[in-house]
Order: sequence, then structure tokens, then C-alpha cells
Amino acid sequence: MLKAKALCTVQNPEEPEITAQKLAAMSPASREPAPQTPADRNPEPDKPAVQTPEAQSPAPEKAENAPASGIGGLIGGQQNMVIETFVEQEEIQPCIASLAMLLVQKDTLMKGFIRMLRQQYLGGNRSFSFSLGAWSREERQQIYEIFAEELCGLVDSVRLDRYSHVLSGNLIFTGPARGFLTGQYMEIGVFEIIRLAMEELAKTYNTEYRIYRNVRVTTKMGLPKNEFDIVIECQGHFYVVEVKSGGQFNSWGSLLEVGKAYGIVPHRLLLVDSYLTEEKAGRIETFCEYYAANLEDGMVRRKIMQMVGADLKKGE
Repeated sequence: MLKAKALCTVQNPEEPEITAQKLAAMSPASREPAPQTPADRNPEPDKPAVQTPEAQSPAPEKAENAPASGIGGLIGGQQNMVIETFVEQEEIQPCIASLAMLLVQKDTLMKGFIRMLRQQYLGGNRSFSFSLGAWSREERQQIYEIFAEELCGLVDSVRLDRYSHVLSGNLIFTGPARGFLTGQYMEIGVFEIIRLAMEELAKTYNTEYRIYRNVRVTTKMGLPKNEFDIVIECQGHFYVVEVKSGGQFNSWGSLLEVGKAYGIVPHRLLLVDSYLTEEKAGRIETFCEYYAANLEDGMVRRKIMQMVGADLKKGE
């Protein structure tokens, strides 16, 4: 989703980042008051022009000098850029979120099949059949149950031949089904992992946070600039999580340059790629100065706790 390309370089430590002062300067409280409306007579906390957070922890009382909040702070003082859209958490139905979490948790078992289903969709092929002969008996049963029970609405007429171990069925061709299987499931599943991790951090450090999905940044002329899968806002800092599910991402330097442009490199950007090995993730972190994770062994949760927790510890 991120467009710019450049070689992997190290950010100038003197380069300014998005600060509480910049965020405060963007607060609507600094503008001339408008004529009162019913909402003015029952005032709410200041809100930026583009807002509505996806998830928010129980918030402690704000200090008088607390920084202004809102997704608009991500672009700081970049005058030619605007936040075009973002998606609210409430738009994710619990039944869809639970399926996404299941596929993310069973990534090692299922990602190859999801990738093949994606190729079926792109090729317009409704019927599918996969050999499960290389899997153990227990694994074959798990795969069959996920296809036959959990993927209802995405596939139908699922059968498993007990002799040839061939799993077959049909894809259901709808826009929502295609979007989910071709990448949304992983974004939603990772979002749920992040939401749970941030709830834990918020309780530990008695702080508040917001999470946004599908944040689109454009120029003021409406030209696309960047799109971020997940953005976390916490104590005046912004963290971006970029999710890759196709197994072909290798533009690590391009991601670095975009991160530098928004002041989230070093150490406030996380790449989640289910095809990254732990060894490759370590190299990316060392040379590009942003976090990287696959979906195995709770790695995404650990990276979120490490990335956001580092700033929270500094503020204690």
C-alpha cells in the first residue's frame, strides 16, 4: 500500500518528529469560537476535523496541558497533506473478527491454502481442490473443519475424500468474500492482536490510546499519497503497522523512506509479513531501524509491547 521507493538509510537523529507541541497547535481550541450550537452548550473534549477513533482504553482525567489528540496529528505540519478517510472498529462484526483471528492464529497451517484461494479468485476459478496427503491425520481434520465450518459464506460444498485425502469445494464470488480472502482477514486479525495488547499496556501504564484502520492520506488536490493499514496513537506519539499477506513484499527501503517522512522511523513502525522468517525480521530491524514480525508464536504482540512500551517507560 505504501508507494515511495528509496534505499535503506538511517534517519538523521536531529530530524524533528511529531511532538506534543505540534499536536497542540492543531487543536480546534486555538481557533476563533463559532456561534454556539446545542453541542456548544454541552461541550465535549476538543476533537480534530477528522477523527472517530477505532478503539480507546478507559481514559484517566486529562491534565490541563495534555496534548491534543486525533489522527490528524500523523501528518503534523505537512501543509499539502490531508487525512482523507479511516475506518472505525465498530464496522468489524464480531463474527468476522473471530474468523480473522482464527486464520491468523492458524497461519502456519492455513496460509498456503488462503494464498491458493486468492489465486483462484484472481483467475475467476470457482471450484478448488487441494491434496492434503502431506499433512498428518490431525492436521487434515483441522483443515477440513476450518474449510467446512469456519469458512461458511466464503466457500461451500466442501468435501474431503478419506482415501485420496483431496479437499474440494467452491468459492463464493462476492465482493466482501473476495476482499476478506485476498488480504482483509490478516489486517483484521492483526488489528485484534494489537487492540488486546494496547488494552494491556493502557492498564499497566494508566494511559489512553486510539487505534485507526485503513488511514488514507492524500494531497489537498485529492491525489493519493499513502495508505496505512493500522495507526496507533498513544501519549502524543503515532505508530504505524503495515500488514503484508501476499508473500511477495520486498520493498523494505521504500517502507523506510515513507516512515522517515512521517517521523515514525526509527522504532515506531512495524512491518507484519506472514512469510518473513525470524532471521529476516531481525535483519530488517537492524538495518532499516523499524520493527518486523511474522504471525508465529505471538510475535506481533511482543513487538507491539516492545515498540509502544519503550515510549511509555520513558514517560514514567
